[in-house]
Amino acid sequence: MGIEFNHLYVTLDTETLESIAKSEFISQEFCTISRDTVETDKESWAGTYLRGKHSYLELFAPGGAEGFREGFSGIGFNSKQAGQIDIVDEKLKSLVAQKTFSGLQVRQTEDRKVPWFHYLALKSETEPFNAWLMEFHQDYLDYKNIKLTSAGCFDRAAYLKNLATSETSLFDDISEVHLELTLAEHEELALLLQVFGYDSSCVGDITTYRSDGFTLQVSQKVAPSYRIRKVFCTMKAQAHQERKFTFGDNAQLNVGGELAIWQFGSLKQ
Repeated sequence: MGIEFNHLYVTLDTETLESIAKSEFISQEFCTISRDTVETDKESWAGTYLRGKHSYLELFAPGGAEGFREGFSGIGFNSKQAGQIDIVDEKLKSLVAQKTFSGLQVRQTEDRKVPWFHYLALKSETEPFNAWLMEFHQDYLDYKNIKLTSAGCFDRAAYLKNLATSETSLFDDISEVHLELTLAEHEELALLLQVFGYDSSCVGDITTYRSDGFTLQVSQKVAPSYRIRKVFCTMKAQAHQERKFTFGDNAQLNVGGELAIWQFGSLKQ
């Protein structure tokens, strides 16, 4: 099935977030960074965006989106072609008795409202961890003049390029994410990934999910404070010297070779 990783978000304490936002390495070398307020027809949120060529990190302060507290995190996936979100919805309904959450986000632009993307999840966005599927609306792609690939698929790089993402920054994509989830959160994520077509394997208490070059690694905790603990970012194809950057009490970035690895949550663990 044509489902791919799109982006993730993490809610950080204000001091840590400010440290990232003010970093010269982040803004001048690593990525395109911006602080944006997004408005839809029903809600709004304010975040700090670290954009690479194919993916991005969305960082919130507590309250940046309604109900978000420190450590709240989420992972978004997107369908590559129109209609695939409906197929996923039907498969989920055949596997579980619980209700799915779905709808259409309508973007409030400077001059009008534009259908933005359809979404599908197993629970609401105000939970400590959320995973969801998006399918971008053709009206929005037309409005922003974002072209599909020659095969008629959604193009993440074209979408981010439309947001004035630098083509010279180091950050290219996100290849791997390490999570600490409760049992219930893990079960719901596993169900989504199963429907998305991910392969899974277990070693000890760690479960690994893989699909199309993207990896999710999950360990179960009774009461995790940060659900997203590590994010592996690929960089432009060249070897980079090893450097370490610490931001406040809850974020660290280790750069070296062709990877930049974020760690979120207490750095003492």
